[in-house]
Amino acid sequence: MAAQKEPEKPRRIYFAGAYIAFGIVFLGIEFLGLIFGVSPADPGLQASLRIVIIGLHLFGGIVSGFLVAKRSQGDRIQAGTVTGVLAYIILQIVHATLYGWGSIGDVYTMMALIGGSVAGSMIYDSQVRRLARARDAARSAEEKGGGGDSGSKGVSGVAEDGPGEETDSKPVG
Repeated sequence: MAAQKEPEKPRRIYFAGAYIAFGIVFLGIEFLGLIFGVSPADPGLQASLRIVIIGLHLFGGIVSGFLVAKRSQGDRIQAGTVTGVLAYIILQIVHATLYGWGSIGDVYTMMALIGGSVAGSMIYDSQVRRLARARDAARSAEEKGGGGDSGSKGVSGVAEDGPGEETDSKPVG
């Protein structure tokens, strides 16, 4: 039984991210249609608000790619790409069902959604790498200096602890 649950986990994470991206884009486009009093599939609405619609796709992709990369293990960029593709497929199926084929979506919105999810996963990946480098630097400084920078160095070269801080040499208990 446990062996069946493990392969489902990445798929569930990818679909969860795809639904997040889909929800942001779908609700944003529906809200624009509501504001202007026309169908979201109206060509006039899509032509006049093209940049806003592409921005919604990009934003939805970035959010979902970041969140999926945060939860996934292994290749985070691949997770972002898969999430963006799934989100675009779900978005096209729903829009085709509600408004007809070819109503919403083109190459630019597809690239914004997929590119946004890849960018979101790359943002998270860069944060993880930066934190790992900082952690490694702190660890190597601790090993070289025998305690790191737990306080400021005084005139005598002995670390002075701030108020309320305890050093490692004091007995605990």
